Amino acid sequence: MAATPAVAISRLSKYFPQIELRRLLTGRNFSGSWALREVTLELWSGENFCILGPNGSGKTTLLKLIATLLIPTQGRIFAQGHDAVRRPLAVKRHVGFISSNEESFYGRLTGWQNLAFFAQLQNLDPKIVIPPVAPSLQLEPYLDRRFFSYSTGIKRRFDIARGLLHQPDILLLDEPTTNLDPISAMEMRDLLIRLRDQGTTIIIVTHRLEEVAKLGGRLAIMLEGHLQEVRLNPEESLEDLYRRVVEGGRPGAA
Repeated sequence: MAATPAVAISRLSKYFPQIELRRLLTGRNFSGSWALREVTLELWSGENFCILGPNGSGKTTLLKLIATLLIPTQGRIFAQGHDAVRRPLAVKRHVGFISSNEESFYGRLTGWQNLAFFAQLQNLDPKIVIPPVAPSLQLEPYLDRRFFSYSTGIKRRFDIARGLLHQPDILLLDEPTTNLDPISAMEMRDLLIRLRDQGTTIIIVTHRLEEVAKLGGRLAIMLEGHLQEVRLNPEESLEDLYRRVVEGGRPGAA
């Protein structure tokens, strides 16, 4: 019997209608835009997949669809064999989504209280799930401090801790090193490499080419909702590859 991919995506598309009051009142058709068009992807356990692309190209939309935060317009998504539309709760048990959104934490609560709150939202016992995660991210000295007092790097570690509470085997990261100083960014990359080596499947959206070089794995570029895996030509740098694809238009075109 063939193994099941960690993530399998088939002809995935997402359309966002633009609802205007004038069109709503007159009964005219709505306008809108396609955020994703016919995305197909297959990843196996322990793979690292980096996605580059300009702002607004659909990268974050793809992560939210895999995380079941959005419903696809067309196509199908499977995580460890579970259909993301038909069995979203089963998918959530396997997927951790890290959005680098500090505003979703409560500044007046301590780090422990924040993690306990998010654990309880998932019907998890904080006393069981927090102790294994905090040491791995070197968060023990900060658990009793209020969240607003943390540096950006520490806040980002708590964001990752929240995503790891239920021990997901698929990790989705949206710009995890944005606004981090060089040392914090390096520690973040080292953590992701350790998780990958432990068998976690990682999909990371980033603008940092040095991050792609450090993390390795497979690489894709998204442009105008189209995703295509790319490879470096001999003696070609990541900068040259990115410029060649983006300036050449939609991946795969021409």
